Amino acid sequence: MNILIIHAHENPESFSTAMMNTALAYFKGRGDKVTVSDLYQKGFNPVAGKHDFKQTSDSAYYKYALEQLHAHKTHSFQDDVREEMEALDKADVLILNFPLWWFGMPAILKGWVDRILAYGFAYGGDHGFYAAGKYKGKHAFLSISTGSPSSFYTKEGPHGRSLENILRNINEGILGLVGYGVRSPFIAYSVSHVSQEAREEMLEGYIRFLTDNFE
Repeated sequence: MNILIIHAHENPESFSTAMMNTALAYFKGRGDKVTVSDLYQKGFNPVAGKHDFKQTSDSAYYKYALEQLHAHKTHSFQDDVREEMEALDKADVLILNFPLWWFGMPAILKGWVDRILAYGFAYGGDHGFYAAGKYKGKHAFLSISTGSPSSFYTKEGPHGRSLENILRNINEGILGLVGYGVRSPFIAYSVSHVSQEAREEMLEGYIRFLTDNFE
């Protein structure tokens, strides 16, 4: 299989990076081809705009989504966008690896979604949605670290909702919308507030999670 890991943590010593390295080693050990797009390391620009295109259409009114469609049809995305798109198209499995910030993705990863899952390329245009989406038959899942313990993500906890509910907009509104079969996420809770031994056990749990899902 071809595996694409989109990694969004600026600290190479972070637990999130350790999770990325665990998945990288696991899939390489199986003989899979693994590509890691380390967004902070490569200085990925999360801001969408006209700079994404080598040329724009002759339309009198600029609209980003329509320019994405034009760029897809005319092969005129800038190289940094095109390279991410090519890696995405080759992947059988997409992993978004990130720390949960404000109930969502870090801005750099949201910007990756905005720029790379482009209109006309990943959805819309000739592509359907959900079960008819471009990436039907492929799989994706989230690999997440949190600051809060699991007890916070309950109706009785401070957040008042489950993490499944919080992640719905990503799992359904992004990954599911473009056709991926979305697998349950791997969650490492409260990683900065537990012992090193506990963190090592989490990484072992991640290997078991991968084995259960991909063996």
